[in-house]
Amino acid sequence: MKKGTVVYAKMAVILAVVPAAIYAYEFGPPPGHTAAPGDDPTACIAAGCHVGTPNSGSGNVRIGLPAGNNGTYVPGQAMQILVQITDTTKAALGFQLTARMGSGNLTQAGDFSTIDATTQVFCSDLSSKTNGAACPATGPIEYIEHTEAGYQASLQSPQKGVFTYTVSWTPPASASGLVTLYAAANCGPGGLPVATPTNVYTTNIVLTAAAPVPALTNVQDAESARTSITSGQWVAIYGTSLANTTRFWNNNDFTGGTSPGSPLPSVIDGVSVTIGGIPASVYYVSPTQLNVLSPSGLTLGPATVVVTNNGAVGAAFTTTVVQSSPSFFYYGSGGLVYPLAVHLNGTLVGDPAVTPGTEKAQPGETLEMFANGLAPSIGGVVVSVTTFTPTITMTAGNNTINVLGAALLYAGEYQINVQMPANIAAGNYPLTMSVPNGSTSTEGVTVTLPVGP
Repeated sequence: MKKGTVVYAKMAVILAVVPAAIYAYEFGPPPGHTAAPGDDPTACIAAGCHVGTPNSGSGNVRIGLPAGNNGTYVPGQAMQILVQITDTTKAALGFQLTARMGSGNLTQAGDFSTIDATTQVFCSDLSSKTNGAACPATGPIEYIEHTEAGYQASLQSPQKGVFTYTVSWTPPASASGLVTLYAAANCGPGGLPVATPTNVYTTNIVLTAAAPVPALTNVQDAESARTSITSGQWVAIYGTSLANTTRFWNNNDFTGGTSPGSPLPSVIDGVSVTIGGIPASVYYVSPTQLNVLSPSGLTLGPATVVVTNNGAVGAAFTTTVVQSSPSFFYYGSGGLVYPLAVHLNGTLVGDPAVTPGTEKAQPGETLEMFANGLAPSIGGVVVSVTTFTPTITMTAGNNTINVLGAALLYAGEYQINVQMPANIAAGNYPLTMSVPNGSTSTEGVTVTLPVGP
């Protein structure tokens, strides 16, 4: 066939009155022959340019993904696609590939680009497309296929009847659900006429949107700004792409029940965390923050924290495991931070002028306070109440608070019973706590204890 512009050649073949079987599509077929929805369902055969039954030969066509890719795409991130054609009974191997999404797979998905002279891109209105350009609204579907150079390269392949085309595909910029790649290959003898005898093969693969890779920016005690942690402590993890949903754990996440010794959830909505290589319990997930209970048995010193979001594994972040990392559970109100503490009648400790329904601490009364990270504790399971015996020192300003006793009440949560000094004056006091071999509770968060009247 005499060479000319590819578009003119395609139109000439389509409109010619001479039977198409006389002509060779060594320069690439017209758009619409991948057997995708809306295309010729039997690839090139029903169009009259080839004869036979698709996939009846001894060869095949395969769509190859980058190494390690198990069928996903990252929105907006270009990836190389391989069209691998095998038919050792033939010499010339060509192809056409398209990407679809949406209802009925009739919508264009992403954008194809050429990376060498063996391929070219056309739109469904027969117009050619250059890299970076878009197909017009009158022909929005893209097809990438072999060129005459690709046809010749397949003839010259060191292994007869085996050739791979490489193309670039950029998925849609946002996750668009399932995307299906459809490919058709035509394998011929390589001489003229080439329309017969040929073998036509079709295939397709379905890709799902991969979760963006988690990136960690900080790991710290969930109730202070301290960046060291201990076993069985509530830990806050900050970063990006940590989860695809936002929620706390619920009853449905407790697959083993809630009796002591039952496992706590280690995966919520596809999100899991390991600390020092040991799974943590996941309590809260969101794209920018996770709250987890660190596992039991962590070794003192550096430990790596790894977040997995629906199969996407983030880079390891290094934290430090210490003997104890004490902090108060707290709540914020009116610009201040108050300890999560209750009077013996169950009323929350606070300033009623700031938080209605709360009551200030009174001289001499007994309060129940709640703390995190007093010592290495049991992680990963529902716990039984366990007495905490080491000495706890607590002060309100310069006033020493009498610690009556403490116990691990729930996973990661200690209850500390204290008695207020009998002679403490009314006012707001910075509250501190320390334990043997540990830091004080004031790192990064100032907890204020309001004292009556």
